[in-house]
Amino acid sequence: MLKLVLLLGVVLLVVGIGTRVKLEEPLMLLRKPPLALRSLLAMYVLMPAFVLLLVGLLPLRQGVGAVLLGFAVAPVLPPWAKKGTALGGRADYVISLQLLSTAVALLVVPLMIAIAERLFGVATSFDPMAMVQVLLATVVVPLALGIALAHFYPGSAPRLGAVADRLGSVVLLLGAVVLLAVHGPKILAVFGQGTLLVTLVVIVFGLLFGQLLGGPDPGNRGALASATVSRHPAIALLLASGAFPEQQATVIGTVLLYLLASLVLPIGLMRLKK
Repeated sequence: MLKLVLLLGVVLLVVGIGTRVKLEEPLMLLRKPPLALRSLLAMYVLMPAFVLLLVGLLPLRQGVGAVLLGFAVAPVLPPWAKKGTALGGRADYVISLQLLSTAVALLVVPLMIAIAERLFGVATSFDPMAMVQVLLATVVVPLALGIALAHFYPGSAPRLGAVADRLGSVVLLLGAVVLLAVHGPKILAVFGQGTLLVTLVVIVFGLLFGQLLGGPDPGNRGALASATVSRHPAIALLLASGAFPEQQATVIGTVLLYLLASLVLPIGLMRLKK
């Protein structure tokens, strides 16, 4: 039931985002290859390489490294587009990056699995079709539905999008509160053995990679920095659970810890910057 509530909140938010998208916006990065390559370099080369280095060097709790590697190759968090534009990112860049990251993740995730198995000797029961289903349900289908509403019902789409946005925010907030109440002890249980510190380090460096490679537009730099650390938790959970099925408490606790840190830490850094 909790999973369904969270899924409903995400779907409604993404539908609301889709109603504000113009048909040409998702193709923006295809028309600007340098920006697309820099964005992918930050998200799918530097971020995974940095996490692989940390996981290889540090004696982390079993399952923690798998979660961090999962986040490093997962696509952008589904409702992130709203945050990306709030940070000043161009709407066409934000939507295009959301879709591009979803497509690229389908290629990068199996590659990361192969690299992790070779470097760390950890096999996984991860099912690629499970990832495809998650991305279709949380990103592609609701975004396409929102875009279709805006195209075929331009008069009603803004009102429908606003309703979906408000309702999705409420549902997702309620689901998040219940999620933290149920699994809060798991977050506290993973704080030791450097888990909190390495999570913060990963997020800080991810923000740095995005800022450095986001180009001259300060809004796009902020959006890419946010996108580099705001990754899909369900993909990280699928990857880590497949590799360490016996460490479910640690995996869930680390996923939630990363999510909280990736929300709170950028806000603190932005206030310090001001």
